[in-house]
Amino acid sequence: MKRDAGGTGAIAVWPEDLHWVTSRGHPIDPRRDPLPLAVFPQGCLYRNRAIHSLEAAGRAWHIAYTSPNLAGVQAAVSAGLGVSILSAVAILADHQILRAKDGFPSVGDTELALVAAADASPATRRLADVLAEFCAGASPRAAA
Repeated sequence: MKRDAGGTGAIAVWPEDLHWVTSRGHPIDPRRDPLPLAVFPQGCLYRNRAIHSLEAAGRAWHIAYTSPNLAGVQAAVSAGLGVSILSAVAILADHQILRAKDGFPSVGDTELALVAAADASPATRRLADVLAEFCAGASPRAAA
């Protein structure tokens, strides 16, 4: 699950490096008012982070595009429909990172967490451990 960084009770966690992004080919003017957003549906951690950080910075915004999947948000950003927050691993070659100097506030730290119910069966716990080991080998930033 994706969650705010620093939570407890996970079998393993992997920090996420989040960035504001726009299109390289069709960039959104960072001073645009209101700022168009390409986001996941309501309730998404990234969407909430984007809206809260913009509001805290006194920036006006509107939802220009919503998609329930990563490919949809990536495509909307690439097409120049809006800016979004994406993890570093989800930023495409035709995306451009927006920085604080561009007027985009920090969105804070998040992480991917592998969790299991307290009453999970031994088989479920073993599967979770194997999955954590596999992911740790694939990601040098993984932490148990």
